Amino acid sequence: MPTLKRFTYVAIAMSLGCSSDKDDLLAPPIVPAQTNDTGSTVADDTGSDDTGSTPGLSACEQLGLPARDFNPESSSIPKRHSPAGDFTVPLVDGTDWTLSEHWTGCESYIFLPHWMPLDEADSASWWTEGIDGLFDKSPANAHYFFVVAGSSDDPGAYTDALADNVAANLARLDEDEQAWWAERLHVVATPSAELSGLVQRGFQGNIGQMGFAIDRFQNFRSLGSMAAVEAYDSALSWPWERRLYDAGYQPEYYNFEAQRQERLDGEDAVVVEVLTGEEYSHYQDGTLVLPDNMEDFDTLEIDVVMECPNTNAYELGNCGAWDYLAYMWLWEEFPEEEDADEEGDTGADTGGTEEAEGPTGQWHEMSRFITTYHRESRWVVDASHALAWLQDGGERTVRYEWATPWNTQPTIITTRFRFSNRAKDGRAQEIVHLYAGGTFNSTYNSTRETLDVEVPADVSRVELVAITTGHGMSDDGNCAEFCDHSHHFTVNGTEFVQDLNEPGLQSGCADKVGDGVVPNQGGTWWFGRGGWCPGQRVDPFVVDVTELVTAGETASVLYQAMREGSEPTDDSGNIRHNSWLVFHR
Repeated sequence: MPTLKRFTYVAIAMSLGCSSDKDDLLAPPIVPAQTNDTGSTVADDTGSDDTGSTPGLSACEQLGLPARDFNPESSSIPKRHSPAGDFTVPLVDGTDWTLSEHWTGCESYIFLPHWMPLDEADSASWWTEGIDGLFDKSPANAHYFFVVAGSSDDPGAYTDALADNVAANLARLDEDEQAWWAERLHVVATPSAELSGLVQRGFQGNIGQMGFAIDRFQNFRSLGSMAAVEAYDSALSWPWERRLYDAGYQPEYYNFEAQRQERLDGEDAVVVEVLTGEEYSHYQDGTLVLPDNMEDFDTLEIDVVMECPNTNAYELGNCGAWDYLAYMWLWEEFPEEEDADEEGDTGADTGGTEEAEGPTGQWHEMSRFITTYHRESRWVVDASHALAWLQDGGERTVRYEWATPWNTQPTIITTRFRFSNRAKDGRAQEIVHLYAGGTFNSTYNSTRETLDVEVPADVSRVELVAITTGHGMSDDGNCAEFCDHSHHFTVNGTEFVQDLNEPGLQSGCADKVGDGVVPNQGGTWWFGRGGWCPGQRVDPFVVDVTELVTAGETASVLYQAMREGSEPTDDSGNIRHNSWLVFHR
């Protein structure tokens, strides 16, 4: 049976009685699904077949995944996130394949064109390399359709060879795996220009030139680059060739999206939308109208959606090209006689590119993200520490910033603030800024002294919270983006360490697609970085230090950083860092 690579759900482990380790989770063969008159999925209860399928269970039940009803709605012009509707295609084995007849409600469908060459020097179709790796890279709930895109005088020159390649690679698998993937690799017999409906329209315009997909929400999606980090050739100007197996990242990401949405749908959250899907260039301010019952919430998540301006075009050259730091800032005004604390004073952690008008104040970092190379993205990140700045309610100015004024990235932006209660021990009510980042050099640690922080007498919980990423492409090891560094926090004599030790890992970020890294970006998106990945949120480093401090007394806190286990040297890039002590009541 195929292993559920990168496809980890607690629900699966519980339903199958297996270990939660993703490499231990085995996918049972799928029972072909049937649909009733309304399009809803029904289980095939005809009994067990030769592959060992469990009688009476649908595919989604066997995989431990929630199912969605089939949606017959479709869009006349395929646009990203529009309903895909139904389609039928003829296969080289002489059968027709219709989505509504095979719909299970928990799978995704990837359509891969023939025309892309392996590389700039080899015009052979990329179909010729990587079919075997697709079995390992793919989650178990993916289907692949290989389509001669456009028109062709001899489509069999591509489809026949691919069908033989598929058969040869299936023969290397064990019996259960052969049965599994034989039902999921579909070679379409007719070029797309001679078809009708979704598949014809999907390849007709610019949007599907690199392929397209139907995700688990049954929405139309475009695909990205299929350059494989493992297929390096230094003789090429762009030294990474295409491989079929890189298509496996896309359904893995759709699984992440579906799991995230299931979680969000199950929460009783108050959602406040600030930016509402308009196009902006590099930053935008908005008004956050806080709920009247702020005292009821102990959790804040920030939800950011970044979409390409043209929804009917391919993402490359449409979405922003660069992996920029992105921030959600909160503006705090204070009387003119007061000075700002250290937050933002280094220049590395300032909020926005223009100063707000009116009384003096400062920007507080609520959350951090890294934009993609040329692809759309959505992030949901915990920002519960920011509740401490919001306790008075009312209206607050927030700023979402994702590019520079000298190199703007026009993007359709939607931002939402999700307030909920998870029955924590109190909620964040006070916050003390500790340290900011700066140039990573031989004086980085010597400029940071131990701080004495007064702990309120009535706290129920105290947390250390830090947001840290390394940047810079220095001559000395491309630090701090591509060198290991660690961040050490000592609270009343006890040390906590955040190790950012994934730089240099060839697939360090590609291996995190299942945790929200946007897949198949342009650029060198696969490489591990110093605390971040292109196209992913930056999760705060959070430590409960309640037991280490005494309410009503002073706590000592020290922050230091190391490069590869030693004191940082000059020319080591820079560290973007903010840390706080957060007091809960």
